[in-house]
Amino acid sequence: MARHSFRGKKLFLISFLATQMIPVMVILVPLFISFSQMHLLNKLPSLIITYTAMNIPFCLLTMSSFFQRIPVSLEEAALIDGCNKFQTMIKIILPIMRPGIVATLVFAFTGAWNDLFFGVMFTNSESTKTVPVGLSSFVQKFDINWGQMSAAGILSLIPVVIMFAFAQKYIVSGLTEGAVKG
Repeated sequence: MARHSFRGKKLFLISFLATQMIPVMVILVPLFISFSQMHLLNKLPSLIITYTAMNIPFCLLTMSSFFQRIPVSLEEAALIDGCNKFQTMIKIILPIMRPGIVATLVFAFTGAWNDLFFGVMFTNSESTKTVPVGLSSFVQKFDINWGQMSAAGILSLIPVVIMFAFAQKYIVSGLTEGAVKG
């Protein structure tokens, strides 16, 4: 998408951007009906499909901006040195893209991890509840045990904190890539 020009490319990218502006409430009923007909309600594949579909436009637009910053001359040099297109992608482009890939992955994961709405709508059994849905069950009770709720909240942060700790250098370089150097 970032390197090749084709007819309708701008319209395609604008339509991907426009999908990010559609309120979730608009797509909820059609998704619920579709998942009900496919017998996917109260099953994790319904959430996997939803989170993947919701994150594809964001990831595509974010990754394309990272990909546009890579000079075409690097690919041309690799091709001259004897690499084919696949080797160029694996040996040259992907290592350069690593900060962008990790930054995009972290933001997409965090968005899906923190989502409460689809988890509440598509799952209702204890075995398929997501972490935010489980945390919200503490609030729905009349007798709130604040200690348990705090402990559960801290435990739910552990995977995200661990991921951010391992990916911190990639996130920082991914977010600052392309900045003007003095």
